[in-house]
Amino acid sequence: MYQFSNGFCLRNIFFAISTVTLCVTSPVYAQETTTEMVAELTSEERFGVALQAAFAQGRSDLADFGNFYAARDNQPIWADGNPKTMLALLTAIEQAPDHGMALGRYNLPELETLWMAGNTPEDMAALEAAAAQSYVLFAKEISSGTLDPLSIHSEMNATRYVPETTDVLAGVAGAGNMAAHYKTLQPSGADYAQLLDLKKELETLISSQGWGPLVPTGRTLRPGNTSDRVVALRVRLNQRGYVLEDLTSRSYDDALIEAVKLFQTDFGLNADGLVGPQTLSSINAQPDGRLKQVIVNLERIRWMNYDLGSRHIYVNIPDFTASVMDYGVPTLSFRVVVGTGSNQTAEFSDVMTHMIANPTWHVPYSIASEEYLPKLRADPTVLQRSNIRMLVRGSGQIVDSSSIDYSMFTEDNFPFVLQQRPSSGNALGRVKFMFPNKFNIYLHDTPSKSLFSRDARAFSHGCVRVQKPMEFAYTLLSLQEDDPEAAFKRALNTGRETQIDLASPVPVHIVYRTVWIDDAGEVQYRHDVYNRDRMVFDALVNAGVTLPALDS
Repeated sequence: MYQFSNGFCLRNIFFAISTVTLCVTSPVYAQETTTEMVAELTSEERFGVALQAAFAQGRSDLADFGNFYAARDNQPIWADGNPKTMLALLTAIEQAPDHGMALGRYNLPELETLWMAGNTPEDMAALEAAAAQSYVLFAKEISSGTLDPLSIHSEMNATRYVPETTDVLAGVAGAGNMAAHYKTLQPSGADYAQLLDLKKELETLISSQGWGPLVPTGRTLRPGNTSDRVVALRVRLNQRGYVLEDLTSRSYDDALIEAVKLFQTDFGLNADGLVGPQTLSSINAQPDGRLKQVIVNLERIRWMNYDLGSRHIYVNIPDFTASVMDYGVPTLSFRVVVGTGSNQTAEFSDVMTHMIANPTWHVPYSIASEEYLPKLRADPTVLQRSNIRMLVRGSGQIVDSSSIDYSMFTEDNFPFVLQQRPSSGNALGRVKFMFPNKFNIYLHDTPSKSLFSRDARAFSHGCVRVQKPMEFAYTLLSLQEDDPEAAFKRALNTGRETQIDLASPVPVHIVYRTVWIDDAGEVQYRHDVYNRDRMVFDALVNAGVTLPALDS
């Protein structure tokens, strides 16, 4: 509707009008002068003056809008007189709840009101300013998330790239097809589209019969058991999609064992055929709770909506697994042990630069003072049996740990440094994998192999213990060594601490994903080991997210 010549600069006119208003002594005369000057402007000029005025309201975040429009001579993107332009924007924003986003954040009622208002240049400028702000917020949030993860929890340090306002506006201004452009804003990966479909399925399930009656709690159900709980288990599994021909038998028979094992495999549990507390909790999960998980994980995908690297390491905390990913395909996958609830492993991304064969374990002060000091009080010789030496903090002088009176020290004044020398019994095992970061977290081997057989593997002090350390090392060296196994073993066999640099550093992403669709098309849910799903969901609700499926 309003097309402006490239040589016209409304910012100068707006500045002139403002100057006249400020310099004239009489307010009445100033108003008359300003009105008179505005009356002499063309419709296009009035539009530009009003638009710049809308972006000059004292909010610093609006300056980018004003600068962007000034650079394009205040030509409109949405208020162009074509109803299809605004309709496409309104339609895109209306779909925000489909993504688990808060519709109320994007001022849809205001946009609709302004769109239906009068057609003066000032009306159209108000519409353009409102549309620009609503669009930019919507575009940023559907592409990079509504929430800042670090504002939710100190261990949620997922790297999130929020696009610049001017880049977002430039993208839509240059789009030939607005409706098609809006569809490109969301994450393009298959995992995001799959969760959108799963969200719809769960909403439909909630509106119907759900997954049927719950299995009553009680002792672990085992093969050979006979009870009414077995019948409930059959019905529940059948409703969950694990088809059983006999839904009335009270006997825990072979068919039921196989159904339970398949369920356990799908949910990352040990497939032992026993229905203990963790398996029962997963079987009894309700679709409304699963829907909340999906909403949370859609947000997490938006946080990490960028290229993770052609080769990268992907550690999923709730799944207790890690993979070396090459062009989207796992080259090597293995189980991991992560931090306990009180020593949580942080979510973050960094770059692995090297590995260390035969590492020395520099015992963190918290472990030395809180765990080893009580042991030393009870038995001053405990360090010798663990191949740990004690040094005076600051000087580095080695001292005989068996000759110290530890009763004079507390957790707050322990003056020693503990170092465990390289050996097969070292707490870090035979190799650690380094990606220097502020959390002092790394991946490493461990002599405690039995923990990898557990369903839930949150036992460390925050670092990530690796089930297949040697295979991991060989895989990392495969791009720079003709014989990566031989190259690594040469360093390992020296028995000395040896740093092995990676020719091409590898991105590491430690994430917290509790829902995804696997390569076979099966839904994978994981237990919220640190209660972070709940925290993210609560934050989304505070940001305005609603779930109509749960309110109907």
